[in-house]
This record gives sequence, structure tokens and C-alpha cells, in this order.
Amino acid sequence: MGISFSMYILMTMTQNVSKEVYVTMSETYETSLKNRINKKEENFKKLVASIYANNNILTAMEQNNINAVETIVNTYNENFLKAGFNELSMKFYPSSNQINQYRNSINSVITNKTKVFGIEVLNDGIFVILVEPILKDDNLIGVIEIKESIHTLKAEFEKDNSIFVFLLDEKMMGKLSLKAKTGKYRDVINEYKVEEKKYDGNFFGKLISNGKEGFKELEDKGYLVDDTYYKTYKKISDINGATIGLAILGEQVEGSGAFVNIVDKMTKTVTTVALGLVISILLFMF
Repeated sequence: MGISFSMYILMTMTQNVSKEVYVTMSETYETSLKNRINKKEENFKKLVASIYANNNILTAMEQNNINAVETIVNTYNENFLKAGFNELSMKFYPSSNQINQYRNSINSVITNKTKVFGIEVLNDGIFVILVEPILKDDNLIGVIEIKESIHTLKAEFEKDNSIFVFLLDEKMMGKLSLKAKTGKYRDVINEYKVEEKKYDGNFFGKLISNGKEGFKELEDKGYLVDDTYYKTYKKISDINGATIGLAILGEQVEGSGAFVNIVDKMTKTVTTVALGLVISILLFMF
């Protein structure tokens, strides 16, 4: 009875340690996602700083010379493309125009003279955006919007051998234009959809094959481990605080360096040692 009880305690503790590792990894992925989005804000602010350093564009804004401003902004966008930042763009909004021409986030910046940063579903896609008021002597002379597709986070996670997939809530599909959504999205699970060509079909395909029970386990536990992937998730909210979808994060189970394999080997090692101790005790007794 003593041996059996000890084995039970040892096995339970080992399983609990495995769960703690998976939960910790989930928190690590969430922190990594937050840091990467914050890094985008830092980079966007550097672009805004370059606007303030450009007297030509500031003068054009102050004089409401929209054509001159847009010429300079177009030069920025051309340079983004040349540098390989295909999903990054800048746009100018004159503050002198009627603000009802613009969407709410732009109007808010014009009205309050305070920046807006976050994620927003726009007509042409889902973006991480910074909307910055350009001020001179506390007077608003224009608004600069810098945006980059949320899908660019995929490449950033891949640098760390990790996986990122963004799932859009079906209720947000109405914000996308027909061009941006027709033939591009497919159902994944429940009310979530994925822009299919942007991501590895094996990863979200496994999420589909796990079914609603697997998805519920992912939601309840915060992570899911199967024979191919470790997966965790983070709900994504837009600049207004509304949930617009999920970021599914994870990595492959394959490979000796994969932490799932490390945890599995650790568990098996402890189990093997425990069984060896039991056998030794039994041999000693008899």
C-alpha cells in the first residue's frame, strides 16, 4: 500500500509539473505577442518622428497644401515597398475637412488631439495601426495614419520557430470589402474564419480536425497538445475594446528541441526511475 501510494503521489506530481510547464509556455507566448505588437508601435513612432523632422511636409500641412503632403507620403510608401515592407503604409488626413468624412478612430484623434494605437478591421484588411495627431504650437495641422497588416506577425514568430495564425470573428466580416474577403476566407471552428493563403494550412487544419471538443479544451485549459502541435490562444480586441478574433500561437511537437518533447521525456524519465525503485524494493523484500 505504501509503494502504491508513493507511486500515485509521484505520478500525480509529474503530471502537474507538465501542466504547469504548458501553462507557463502559454503565458510566454502571450507576452511575446504583446511585446511584438508594442514593438510595432515603437517603429511607427519613429516614422512619426521623421515627419516632425521634415519641414517641407510640416509646412505643407500648415498651409493645407494637400497635394504636396500626399506627394511626400507617397514617397514614404514607395520606400516601404523598396525595402520589402509590402504590408506597411502611411496615409494623411487633413484636419480642415469635415470630420464626418472619416471613420471613428480618425475623428477621435482630430477631436481629442491624442493618438490612437491598436488593431482595427478596415475595409481592406486587419491592421495594427497608429493614428497620430500632428501638432504645431498645440494646433492640429493634420493626422498621420501608419498601419501594417496583422498577418506580418506570422513571419516574426517564425524567426523563433513558432507559429502564428489570426482567426477573424465572423461578425467582423461585414467590415471587409468584397475584394478583401471574397474567396479568401474559410471556416475554421465555431464562428472563426482564417484568410487561408496567409497561413500554414497544416496548423489551422489540425485545429479543424480537433473539432469542437478540442477547441473547447483549448479555451478551457488555455492550451492544447496533440501529436503534431502545441497550441495556445489569445483573444484579440480592437481599438474600441471589442473582441475581433483570436491569435492562435504554438509550435511543432517534432524535434528534440521542442519543449513538448522535453516535457514528455522528463515525465517518462521520472516514471521509469519510479518503476525501477519499486522493482528494486520488491526484489529486496522477496
